[in-house]
Formats: sequence, structure tokens, C-alpha cells
Amino acid sequence: MSKLVMHVLLKSEEENYCAKCCKTVNIIERMFASIPEFEKKIEVSYEDVYSSDTKKEYGELIPPTIIMEHQILMEGHVPIIKKLARDLFRLIEAAKLKD
Repeated sequence: MSKLVMHVLLKSEEENYCAKCCKTVNIIERMFASIPEFEKKIEVSYEDVYSSDTKKEYGELIPPTIIMEHQILMEGHVPIIKKLARDLFRLIEAAKLKD
């Protein structure tokens, strides 16, 4: 099974993340450090929510936003680690069934 890609869309001006975006990055890093299965099965892609490519693909979004498998898992607030982990496990299982 190839890795799933989790798109984390953040508001950034040259590495200056807003407070919510900064907390979101910290939560994702802590979650991946504590759940090794995520490291093996999910690739994290940090992207600018206001880039033209992002707007073209997803439209206008409120940062921070997490998208995986074309589903918006969270938009406009810092993720709750347990809920995000549960959503990621669900998507990993769904991807296994497709393979």
C-alpha cells in the first residue's frame, strides 16, 4: 500500500504561521511521534492555504485545514488530537479495503 497524503493547509507568510497553524503543526508532529503506524502509512504535506494551486484544487478555505483522501477532516480550528487520530485510522482502514 502506498502512503496516503495528508494535506495540511496553513496560513503562512514566509514561515510565519498564525497561532492556530503553529499549534496544528505541533499537534500533528506529536501525534506522529506517538503513533508509529502513521509515520509508516501517511505522508504529511504542509501547504499554503492561499496559494493559487490550493485555491484551484480546494477553493477558499479557513486555515488551518487538514484534507486527506479528498475529505476535509478539519477546517478553521486547531485539531483535537484524539478525533484527528480516529479519523486518520478510519481513512487508513478504508484505503486498505480499496487495495
